[in-house]
Amino acid sequence: MSRFSFPEASPSLFKPMLALATALGDNAKIPAVLRDLIECRVSQINQCSYCLRMHSKSFAEHGGDSVKLALLPVWRAAEGFDNAERAALDWAECLTRVESQERIAQTHRQLVEHFEADAVSELTCIISTMNAWNRLGIAQHEFA
Repeated sequence: MSRFSFPEASPSLFKPMLALATALGDNAKIPAVLRDLIECRVSQINQCSYCLRMHSKSFAEHGGDSVKLALLPVWRAAEGFDNAERAALDWAECLTRVESQERIAQTHRQLVEHFEADAVSELTCIISTMNAWNRLGIAQHEFA
């Protein structure tokens, strides 16, 4: 059930957000499967079932491993995540939970060991955009 429709209520705001999401997929430095994984983790943290459902499906469509998706909530203790994925997931958690500047700096140092500056920028935008979409999804949708 929907409380309101963001695309219908605010088309002039929805269109640029959708354009940003599209641009993040075009000529991306971050592979689609990693982007989906990050979007799933951010949606888990924010408890946005609408976005989690959508990005879990996309993860599978891009060839993502269902076991990895199942282990995503406990990725720190799980095998099967490579160092770049771990750095990206840590970055996503830090920015979503708004960690201390010290923690963000530490996580960033680990991140740049695996990603160039343009990929870090893109990853940061993916995380920021997903947080915005989560909040819009949560505001719009009621779930039984």
